[in-house]
Amino acid sequence: MQQEDDNRADNLILAIACAIAAHFMFGIMGLGAKYLSSEYHAIEIAFYRNVVAIGPMLLIMMLQKRAGQFKTKKPLLLLARCLTGVVGLIVTFEALKHLPMSYAVVLFFTSTIITPIIAFFVLRENVGIHRWSAVIIGMCGVFIISQPSGEISQFGLFMALAAALSHALIYIMLRGLKSESPITVTFYFVLAGIIGPAIFLPWVAEVPTTQDFWIFVVVGLSGAFAQVLLATAYKNGQASLVTPFAYSALIWTVLLDIFFWGYDLDFLSVSIGATLIMAAQLYIIHREYVGKNKRLENE
Repeated sequence: MQQEDDNRADNLILAIACAIAAHFMFGIMGLGAKYLSSEYHAIEIAFYRNVVAIGPMLLIMMLQKRAGQFKTKKPLLLLARCLTGVVGLIVTFEALKHLPMSYAVVLFFTSTIITPIIAFFVLRENVGIHRWSAVIIGMCGVFIISQPSGEISQFGLFMALAAALSHALIYIMLRGLKSESPITVTFYFVLAGIIGPAIFLPWVAEVPTTQDFWIFVVVGLSGAFAQVLLATAYKNGQASLVTPFAYSALIWTVLLDIFFWGYDLDFLSVSIGATLIMAAQLYIIHREYVGKNKRLENE
């Protein structure tokens, strides 16, 4: 019995460690993308990010040696998820170009707040007063971050919220792809992230310098490792435990903003706004957990 408890504790520690490491790697990916965005188009950055990532992805699939890994029962929904993911990746990089990383990351958090709105209008899901209240509070946080100083890029704000919207749409689509293998869904997203941007490369591409080439590699590998670490975290811990550690990304991005970019951040507005957005997100997660338990009790 004691050994089972120890194994469970080890799994929780692994889940937390992987979640924190994953969001640190996402921070590194964002740092590299932001650096490259001064010379290269977001479409080109997205292309190279996926070109680098597809190698490790194929290696994982070959090592698993599972039959039917490339097959899907829901090709249209998977295609929609891939296209939305590619657009989301591009606007994410565009947001990082125009905003401090910490501001952008906080605005990305609104994806979970936007999800209930989409579920209400698209899936006709019942969204009670609790969730609507959380949505309103979260949007107040967005307003506080974007308004007080007047110095935040409105285009960057629009791109960050567009990225959050794409993330929310992906969450909705993933509900319908539960029966599909996560590795299959991720593989086709990466493949689409190569093919889609490649169409536009003749008009936007710049030949990378040797130094920039290695930064492209870092962006791709850090993004790929982040995905693996996050999948490992969710495998070893419940979503209610793992998801809140996404907020560790704010710590990394604030530090990166200060030490790499020298931003004079409006800590008061970003702190108040981030607190409201994160509180709203956590409450929505809590309501999801409560609703799931009620459904299980009624079965």
